[in-house]
Amino acid sequence: MTIAETRPDTRTPQEIVTELLSQQWVIELFTELGQRQAKSLALAGQVREHVVTNHVFLPFHAPMFPLAVAEAQGSTLTDVDGNTYIDSHLGFGGQSLWGHNPQPVVDFVREQALRGPGNGYLNPLELQLGELLKELIPHCEKFALLNSGTDATGTAIRLARAKTGRKLVAKFEGCWHGVHDVAARNTSFFAHGHPKVNPFPEIGADGIEPLNAFTGTADVNILILPHDAAAAGALIEKHKDELACVIADAACQSWPYVEQTIPEVRDVALRCQGLGVPFILDEVLTGFRFGTAGAAGKYDIPADLYCYGKVVSGLGLPLAAIGGKAEFLEIATTSGTSLGDIGTKTFVVNTHSANHLSIAASYASLNLLREAGPAFYERTDAKVDRIKARLAAFRAESGIPIRLLGFGAFAGTFGFVKEESYGTYREFGAAVNPLGPAVLTLMLRRRGVYTLSMPMFYTGDAHSESDVDTIVDAVIDAAGEMGRNGFPFVMP
Repeated sequence: MTIAETRPDTRTPQEIVTELLSQQWVIELFTELGQRQAKSLALAGQVREHVVTNHVFLPFHAPMFPLAVAEAQGSTLTDVDGNTYIDSHLGFGGQSLWGHNPQPVVDFVREQALRGPGNGYLNPLELQLGELLKELIPHCEKFALLNSGTDATGTAIRLARAKTGRKLVAKFEGCWHGVHDVAARNTSFFAHGHPKVNPFPEIGADGIEPLNAFTGTADVNILILPHDAAAAGALIEKHKDELACVIADAACQSWPYVEQTIPEVRDVALRCQGLGVPFILDEVLTGFRFGTAGAAGKYDIPADLYCYGKVVSGLGLPLAAIGGKAEFLEIATTSGTSLGDIGTKTFVVNTHSANHLSIAASYASLNLLREAGPAFYERTDAKVDRIKARLAAFRAESGIPIRLLGFGAFAGTFGFVKEESYGTYREFGAAVNPLGPAVLTLMLRRRGVYTLSMPMFYTGDAHSESDVDTIVDAVIDAAGEMGRNGFPFVMP
């Protein structure tokens, strides 16, 4: 019998949490991290007295024992206590192409900072970045440059509403499109509570009941689609005269199985195309992950607008983009006569749109990706294949269901789920044990690997092969220790 083979667990989730927190090995883990990160914890408490928006204060999945970073270079972080970590988080993957502060990007941005005009001006670099984006993403005719993925998806919805004159928006259950009012409905299950404690709303004849995850958001005109291409397509056809757009992501982070999500999204995109309903593909996570043209390029997913974030940036500077059909994007640009714009245009630019330093960092970083070519993706795929092979061998030996879940090159997490794949979003959500990622994150911290609040793994050329081996060594060692202490990997 392997160490993970135990009798069925009949305890409630609350009972499991209470018992786990009282176990000696967990108490020792918390005590050790509290001691080694004393300055970080103190600083987090002091910052919280003044600022509430740092990522270590996130609701729903704030990290235990938050880390304050003093220095970041390449794939490593050093905290204010002097501890050094391999960074598996890499700014939610935004810095996973080349790691922290790659010298060519730093040098290019420094040059622009010394002579650039700041925000609110037309900069020659904007032309260079636009031309580079068009080369990398040839299915997009024009681009809008914004500040975040939330900006991109929210603005794309506004553009679709402006183009069609309609208000209703359709999205798939469980997909995370940022934090605006539309995105707040039926978003990733972790923002609503575990489905075994807070069950999913019923799927009815007119879709899924809208469920708000964030307090304080306004009412929105929304249609929630089930993860069923035929049923979703029928609902879209039923509401086609009301729909401003359908928004979907190619590889839902809350259901990370491209063999399931890509066919579904492509079917729905084609259905929208046939019905004349604008389709928005959210590539904030998947953009540049399946090749420079993203999931749309690799899997031929047609859309009217495409949203980009994460690695479109450089050095962690805020930048996002919308690409797509000119007829949609030109609703946000001047007609050439100000009085002629009244009642015919929408406004999406803000003070820091197309900030000169963000544009410089993006251009330098994406230019490196263009020069690297397909070899970049071949290197990343080889690293991930090696990790998955090692985890498979460990699962066979130990019975512990640790897997690398994710997509592309490479966005994902290490997680404990029993099956290799799940046929529906709801099956996967119910199978995830939220305690597993939280505890594994802290176990990795003890072993010199940093992630934020769950064991994220983003990589590219940021990590050397040695870094990757160190990360997977830590994952296997941590999972083994959890197993020896009787951790409940599978939800009862």
